[in-house]
Amino acid sequence: MEKPKRIKLSNGRRLVDEVIRSGGKMTMATYARDFDLTELCKLRKRAKPRIDWNVIYMKAYAIIARDFPQLRQCYVGFPWPYAYQYEKNVALITLSREHDGEDRLLFARFNQPEGDSLVELQRKFDSLRRSPVLEVKQFRKQIRFANLPYPVRRLTWWMLFNLFPRKRLNIFGTFGMTISRFRDAHLTTNALGPNTTILGIDVLPTNGIARFTLTFDHQILDGAPVLNLIHSVYQTLTGAIADELAGLEGPRPRGP
Repeated sequence: MEKPKRIKLSNGRRLVDEVIRSGGKMTMATYARDFDLTELCKLRKRAKPRIDWNVIYMKAYAIIARDFPQLRQCYVGFPWPYAYQYEKNVALITLSREHDGEDRLLFARFNQPEGDSLVELQRKFDSLRRSPVLEVKQFRKQIRFANLPYPVRRLTWWMLFNLFPRKRLNIFGTFGMTISRFRDAHLTTNALGPNTTILGIDVLPTNGIARFTLTFDHQILDGAPVLNLIHSVYQTLTGAIADELAGLEGPRPRGP
């Protein structure tokens, strides 16, 4: 029988540990709603190139956050509580990548995605998913950070949250995104992370129905505005985003 032993956390697990620790200290709550995206699914299927659901939701949410300042705020508790507001959107999408023999999570950053076309966002998304990990500057920085000694990581994280909130923008972004459904399993608890809002994306709509979850920091947002926000996300998906997808429709096959 194998003896019990201590196992050192890998680089990838150390990075996730820091993210979870930060989210666990925030007052997070989650709302969920099913979206009927039947028509959007049809438009996406006909679009050339095919646009990933992460890209679709990212742009829709960024359009709303551009005009809703609270979505660009974060809570700072030291030396006294206050909200810090950023001048722009930065999205942070959780990606599963293989590196150094380990399946791990890395975090892809998109600056002001509302200003880019879906095609431009898809091109960058594909690059971040497929480029060798060490060729992506932001991924290299995350790996180096996770290699720092534990006390240094803790101190750095505390300083970012309490002393230098402006520097958090290019590291954590203004909102995060993760997959809320994998196969037949749905996210049933808060998504933890350092963002004021975190989108849970259902990338496998069933008969056009997709579950959308939004985890939010209750120190910045209350429930009623969040419910209105979720409705605005749906309206943007079926409005501006649907219109842009319609413009990407490839040629339909001719009949006999």
